[in-house]
Amino acid sequence: MKKSWLLPTALAVFTSACGLNDTPNALMRAPLADANQQSINQTVMQFLPPGSQLTVPLHPEEASAVNLQDLTGDGNPDLIAFYKTEKTDYEIGVLVLSQKEGKWKKTASLTGIGSELDYVQFVDVTGDNVPEMLIGWGGGEGLNKELSIYSWQQEQMRELLKQSYAAMAVGDLTGDKKAELALISHDHDKLTSKAEVYGIKDGQLDKLAELPLEGGVNGYEQATIGKATPTQSAIFVDAGIGAHSGMTELLVWQDGKLVRPLTKADGDISMTFKPYVLPSEDINNDGIVEIGIHTQPPGTDDLAMVEIPWIASYYQWDGAAGLRHVEDHYQSYGIGTDFLIPARWKDKYTIEVDRDSANPPVRLLYYGQGGKEKATLLTLQAVPQKDWTKVEASLKEKQTPYIVLTEQGQQVVVAIQPQEASGLSGAALREYNAMLLTADEIRQLFRPLKMPM
Repeated sequence: MKKSWLLPTALAVFTSACGLNDTPNALMRAPLADANQQSINQTVMQFLPPGSQLTVPLHPEEASAVNLQDLTGDGNPDLIAFYKTEKTDYEIGVLVLSQKEGKWKKTASLTGIGSELDYVQFVDVTGDNVPEMLIGWGGGEGLNKELSIYSWQQEQMRELLKQSYAAMAVGDLTGDKKAELALISHDHDKLTSKAEVYGIKDGQLDKLAELPLEGGVNGYEQATIGKATPTQSAIFVDAGIGAHSGMTELLVWQDGKLVRPLTKADGDISMTFKPYVLPSEDINNDGIVEIGIHTQPPGTDDLAMVEIPWIASYYQWDGAAGLRHVEDHYQSYGIGTDFLIPARWKDKYTIEVDRDSANPPVRLLYYGQGGKEKATLLTLQAVPQKDWTKVEASLKEKQTPYIVLTEQGQQVVVAIQPQEASGLSGAALREYNAMLLTADEIRQLFRPLKMPM
């Protein structure tokens, strides 16, 4: 690694503790939407051990504590439930029920060691057209996890693979229209890391490829298999470096092996280096995964790193050894906002945050002639629900145009439009006016920011 971020700061860590106190209805997601939930609830509770509670997997986002999947291949859905007991904090149970002559009966009961259920997926990784059960057992923040793959064979659940991992992903990497499994492992003590790909080989689940990765990282946060171009899939691996910085590895399948097209010959990975971890995602819903890299707004060079209102810039792989810019977003967990920056603002705006305020407003500013001409284009602010009536009355009294973007939890997120561009004239005023947004544009550019799991 040739590059490091030397400015001190702290990285906020968000955790999720869903699942231990919710009702069965709240813990069920697809594919149970069309099922008789009351009947499923009663069945699950009947078979759960005394003193146990359902628990929801952390990943993927749509994972559920209770699932209907045909694991036995008989054409009928089996019922799978995940739970924890009061006896120990480091054991997770898995209950598999099947219907026999119209009655639910216990087909299998499994246990795994872990304080949390990191990952659950049902996918055919053996090519027999029957889904396997992939379970990731987690021990907590900063610790490696362990994957178990279970398959129904010879009238029982058999463990096909047990492997430690830091991050994992499932998807069609090789283009054979079958699911492959990518495991990213990291040894903190030896400072070594590697990517392994498992798939169908000679009719069985086997390792297809292995590739060493950067070992001197703080940890691997996320792995995603998705399209990197319209015709090429890849593994996107997001890692944390040191106390706060991040980078993204792009792993592409070529000629039966993994390659790193964005890594230079000397191992330099600075192309995707960023001041904070920014997960890869299909940010614009075009079917291609983008790599996020932070951009510093102009005019903020004098701010401490933690005070900089970073712009989240997203890029797509160009199919060779570079990246192509797609779009920019302003993302703030403080106000729960992801705001897409209009393309017509390019190179003509900056962002300021009033940190002296109790509810810091975020001002998106016109930034002309290298900062000599400035004027507010839009203000975004989160107002506590208890204060909103008073704030709204003040806005109406001043005849200030505003748009309520969302009311969630204990706060109201509002966009406040400027009434005039004081101090601007001539070409600067014309350029500013062309950048102003309509109410409909503001609503379309805004979306609530998803909190990380």
